[in-house]
Parts: sequence; C-alpha cells; structure tokens
Amino acid sequence: MPDITTWEGMPVPFPAGVDHRLMADRLMRLTATAPFPAFRWKRGVLHAGEAVGCIQVGRLRVNILPKLDSDELDRDKLFLLNMLGSAGYLSHLHPRSAEVRATSLDPLEAMISEAAAEMTAALREGAPRRYEERCEDLQMLRGRIDFTQLSTRSPGQVVIPVRHSPLGVDNRLAQAIKGIAVHLHRITRNGVNRQRLGAVLDNLSKVKNRPVEFSHLDTITLSRYEAHWSRTLAIGRLLLAGQSPDPTFGGSNEAFSLLFPLPHLYERALRKILATVISGSDIRVSHRSEPLFLLADCDDQRGVVRLRPDYVFERGGRHVAVADAKWKRVQASASAHGVAREDLYQIHAYLSRYKVKDAMILVPWAPWMSPGWTKVYQDPDSGARVHLVGTDIEGLVSRSATTREMAYAALSEVIGGVLPCQGSPSGLSGA
Repeated sequence: MPDITTWEGMPVPFPAGVDHRLMADRLMRLTATAPFPAFRWKRGVLHAGEAVGCIQVGRLRVNILPKLDSDELDRDKLFLLNMLGSAGYLSHLHPRSAEVRATSLDPLEAMISEAAAEMTAALREGAPRRYEERCEDLQMLRGRIDFTQLSTRSPGQVVIPVRHSPLGVDNRLAQAIKGIAVHLHRITRNGVNRQRLGAVLDNLSKVKNRPVEFSHLDTITLSRYEAHWSRTLAIGRLLLAGQSPDPTFGGSNEAFSLLFPLPHLYERALRKILATVISGSDIRVSHRSEPLFLLADCDDQRGVVRLRPDYVFERGGRHVAVADAKWKRVQASASAHGVAREDLYQIHAYLSRYKVKDAMILVPWAPWMSPGWTKVYQDPDSGARVHLVGTDIEGLVSRSATTREMAYAALSEVIGGVLPCQGSPSGLSGA
C-alpha cells in the first residue's frame, strides 16, 4: 500500500480502495490521547492538525509535513528533519535528498536510523551487564535461601530455592534495548535500518525476548557506567509513547504514531537559536524562568493565572524583554497581520507583569515579508512596545552554512534593535 503524504491543516488523501471513514476513525482513535489535536473533521473530511510526523495503521503509513511556501515535497521533508535536529530530537545530520533514497527523509525512518546508530555505537562497549536478583532452584547453595519457598516443599528434595544476584547480560536494561530494537526492526521500511537493527539483535542474542512498554522504560535507572545508553532509552521512550495496539489489526500490524506539535518544535528550535544570537552580548535568555502570576488571591495570596513567556531576556538579573514563539501564518493585509486577539492580550499581560518595555512575538517568515521584517505596536499609555518579528526558521535550521549565516544575521539585527546592549553600537552579534 502506498504511503500517504499530507501537510498541516490539509485534507488526508486516502488512496483508492481504502474505506475512508473506517481508516479515518482508526487514525482518530490512535491519536485521541495525544495532548494536541492531530486531526480534525471539516465538513466530513479528515484534515491534519498542527502536528507533524508519521502514523502507521496496519500497512498504511501517513506522513504529515510542515507547510512552506511551495509544493516541494523533499524541501518540506528536509525542513522537518532540520527542525527535529534543532529541537534536540535528532543529533545526527541525515544526508540530503539528492544523496539517498526518498525514504531516508521520512521522519519515522530518520528517527529509527538515529536509534540504530545510537545502539550500534553503544554496543561497541558490549551489551550492558548488571547484577540482578534471581529466584532459582539449585543443587548448591548460592546467595541466600528462600525460606518462604523452602517451607512449602516436601522434605528430601535435592534442590534448594535460593535468591542470588549474578552478573549477566540478560537483565532489564538489555531486555528493554532488545525490545526497542525488535519493535523498530518490525516497523522500518528502510533496508539500511533493517540491516543495522539486525546486527544489533545479533549482538543481543543471549538476551531474552520480552515486549517492552513505555512504562517499563521509566523504571530503568542508569548508572554512570551505563550513561552511553541514555540516548537509546530516550529515543525508545519517544517512539514507544505513540504505540497503541489496534484491535482491528493483528500480529505485527499494530497502530503506531510519531507526532510532534509544530508550535512545540518551533519554540524548542528557537531556544538554541536565540541563545546563539545574543551570545556576544551582556544579555542572557532563559526559557525556564520562574513564573509570575497575573493576580493574587486577597485571602491567602495565592497566585491566579500563571504567566510564563517562552523566553525572558535579562541583563544583570533584571528583566529587559520577553518573547513568545507563535507558529502562525501571518497575513500582509489582515488586521494586526492576523495575530489572534488572545495572543496580543497575553503578550500585553507579560509586558505589565514583568515590568519591561519591549516584547516580541516571533512568527514564521512569509514570502511577502522583506528580510528582517518587523512590525511594532505601542501601548498608548505606557509606551511599551510589541514587536512582531518574521523569523526565517527554515534558514535558521538550514544545513547550508551560507543560508544559515544570512538568517542569523537578519535575526541578530532585529533582536539588536529591540535589545540594544550597553557598550555595543550594533547591539548584538550574529552566529
């Protein structure tokens, strides 16, 4: 069955011969527990929400891509991979579309490739060995006797129930790693990934086959000697979190999803970018600042309506500006360029509560914008300003050094205009 490709907010084009309603119901059930809307019904047609990634239901795989200003499929796939890398979900750069098969640009296959590479690298130090307690019947005393079991036995038996902790490779960590490898080997459609994962499974042949669950991974604590497996478990948690057995399928045809909300990817990607842009200045940016509250309860002084901007800029421990990343397509001619009223209310509350004069709303750059485009709105009473900033996120996460430097320079100039640094005539330096 061919793969389906759609874009954020666009209809899902089911292939001929597929019961559209039945398949749409399965997709909706699979993503019903997600904390963000993966799909929406519009006039009886299933549309993708503001999530990107991959969903597999039986033999049908649905790829959801971010929507850029053109219909270039490989460009959109590459942009998604670059966003995942900048947001910290991928650490290895994958080749360009001209150098590999198209399947290597699929987000699920890229994540599987990342996991296979991490496992292969970690196994160079051997399979994880651990002391883990076992309960066995032995003819010799080893460890300590299990008197609870022994008291239920008939006298005269030649075996003794004991509890001991031998050092071995068949432990919970190794079983979890093998379970991840088995799961990924089953769902991948890429020959290279299948070969790498097959080699991983050969190295773990002495480990028992046990299905691994998301909850199982959360109970595993790594020692400092096992830290090289942390990335593998992190990828495993991410991939297994979207696994959901579908009762309408059997065997290996379970439903599976790997989805990311675009606003989340955009906000995470800009964390590192903003920190790099202002790295040569006396200003620091934080994305985990202590929240403030819009109001306080007069009785017990508890905070009411928590406020936490995506980014808080500080100089010498004092707030100088705040910013929010909004993955929204702004328009050239709309009122406030289409920015939602709720977003303007929110940013105005930040200005008032954080006692700063400048706030930024970082939106994706659009083709109608000039490089370094901004629009400024001012509070007529306080003089505080809201800067709507067109951010060339595609250029900022590009693999082309020239493209990336140009995008960083444009953003640095804009940020420097909003946040002039003391003793620096140009404000901020680029990447």
